[in-house]
Amino acid sequence: MQSTLMADYWHEETTIAEIHQAYDEGTLTAKNLILYYLNRISIWDQDGPYINAVSDINPDAIPIAKALDKDREQHGRKGALHGIPILLKENIGTADKLPTPAGSITLENWRSNEDAFLVKQLRDAGAIILGKTNMTELAHRIGTNMPENYSSRGGYVLCPYGTQFDVGGSSTGSAAAVAANFATVSIGTDTSGSLLNPATRNSLVTVRPTIGLVSRTGTIPLSYAQDTAGPMTQTVTDAARLLETIAGKDPQDEETKTQPFMIPNYVEGLRKDGVQGKRIGIFRDYQPGMSDQIDLTLYEETIVTLKDLGVTLVDPVSIPAINRGDSDAVVSYECRHSLNNFFARAYPSTGFRSFDEFLQSYEDHAHLHKYGYDRLRVRTSVENSLSNVSYLTQKLRDEGLDDPQSLENVLFNQNLDAILFPSSSSYDVAARAGLPSIAIPAGYHENGRPFGITFTGQAFSEETLFQIAFAYEQATMHRKKPDMTQ
Repeated sequence: MQSTLMADYWHEETTIAEIHQAYDEGTLTAKNLILYYLNRISIWDQDGPYINAVSDINPDAIPIAKALDKDREQHGRKGALHGIPILLKENIGTADKLPTPAGSITLENWRSNEDAFLVKQLRDAGAIILGKTNMTELAHRIGTNMPENYSSRGGYVLCPYGTQFDVGGSSTGSAAAVAANFATVSIGTDTSGSLLNPATRNSLVTVRPTIGLVSRTGTIPLSYAQDTAGPMTQTVTDAARLLETIAGKDPQDEETKTQPFMIPNYVEGLRKDGVQGKRIGIFRDYQPGMSDQIDLTLYEETIVTLKDLGVTLVDPVSIPAINRGDSDAVVSYECRHSLNNFFARAYPSTGFRSFDEFLQSYEDHAHLHKYGYDRLRVRTSVENSLSNVSYLTQKLRDEGLDDPQSLENVLFNQNLDAILFPSSSSYDVAARAGLPSIAIPAGYHENGRPFGITFTGQAFSEETLFQIAFAYEQATMHRKKPDMTQ
């Protein structure tokens, strides 16, 4: 039960700014906020509808909160996230008592000796790592028939808006936890749709950043070209604040350390009229498999809203690259290669020295994997080399080399600030190009299932995407909290 102090004013849907205001006014402490979220997790996540979004609770969360309360009292706010509880997807390493199993029962006892680079940034900003979230096992690289809300370690994650709805993957728990108010914000990861897909299905805001904006060091990898991490939040402002914190150069990540940029103050750039004069393309070439996610009425309402806000629409925009059938080629080659490197270098050891040893553990304990592991087994037939012609050809195509049909070249050649997509239908082509996307709530289907939209822009255009999304959010205010009592 929440404390009397919190019951006087608190509400489930809250923001980082509101929490800091409550801290400053003395009406809330970080310790009480942690207790509040633990209570919600107990009632709604581990009981009641059993959302099952949270896989592990940090046993040190309360003492950390108490220390931050004392630090604030004596020295003021430590950083932009002082006392803010955050949940992490369980493939992100932490140097604490939390495991980093990536959804696999085979890795359930592995604990990293070092914080991932982005975790260090969060701690430096004063955030409290509340725990970790369930995820699709090894980011859906295990079994073809395995549901995207399942892992052998954590079981099934359910959608807070209706347990009959698809919750999305692979940042399944990171999305469901924030949607259900089990933490203020969370961090998920994305190789191809693992942020955008669950965000649009859980009425959340997320950003898949440009490759090179956020470090991947300390996160269990799948793809050198496509892996990234990003925020899961209820508002655009919180997503902007969180991305400001985790973005930056990491000497150990080749993508980030070579970027010559300064991180913009994304929050300061947010304005209700920030979308005026922007040039946005409208995507209408819907994929057959997306029909269950797309509400054409809501999508058309979104387009009308953007026009009313002063957007210059380019309608429609054609992106031939989105219809190619070779979308998984680069990840297929890089998956085994990257995991081989991870197992060889993991400290402490995971117990496996290579991908093949990891696969053998699935062979030896097949009874633990109810949906099989055929996708994992396929990796053994993929060359453990990144010099073969199939990989290099697809890599060059994804980079848009001499390809006027690529997403990046369409954005550039038509002078577009962004392209609007229904739901998360841009995830694959944007991920392959390494381009940023932001997802935002755009209403609800007649049956109550959330509907979202996605804006995709040119490399390192996150500031522009935030401006577009914020203006749309403030004009519509679509998000509503789930009713988990039904």
